[in-house]
Amino acid sequence: SGVAMMMNLGKHFAANPPEYSMIFIAFSAEEAGLLGAENFIQNPLFETDKIRFLINFDLAGTGEEGIKVVNATIFKTEFEKLQRINDQNKYLPSVQSRGEACISDHCIFYNKKIPCFYIYTLGGISAYHDIFDKAETLPLTEFENYYHLMLSFLNNF
Repeated sequence: SGVAMMMNLGKHFAANPPEYSMIFIAFSAEEAGLLGAENFIQNPLFETDKIRFLINFDLAGTGEEGIKVVNATIFKTEFEKLQRINDQNKYLPSVQSRGEACISDHCIFYNKKIPCFYIYTLGGISAYHDIFDKAETLPLTEFENYYHLMLSFLNNF
């Protein structure tokens, strides 16, 4: 679902180029130790010090209770902007803050001092990395609203 979010945003920005460059990357081997992100940092395709902000989308398939933003307490200005956009437009029930957590691909970038969020949806089905975690059971209940929130955030970055 995170890759689906990234691809939808990529499609939008390919048709509507922003004023700044955007890179969309999907890494592999997160569960094996963040190997894809680590390989990228060790062999970057561009200068990583030029990354203004990185967003790691994961678990984008529910959202009945909103989203949780890892590193929100670290990057307060960006988090407050995301919250403000949501409050003004009522996209999701909540945009919740979480502190630093090295639990996904963003961690490799964060450890290199690259500003970043790791965002996941809240509520809905509880299947996660088990036999019930299948595309056909993923409800995508707030996917469109989540997409519009992130689109607004990126357009106003």
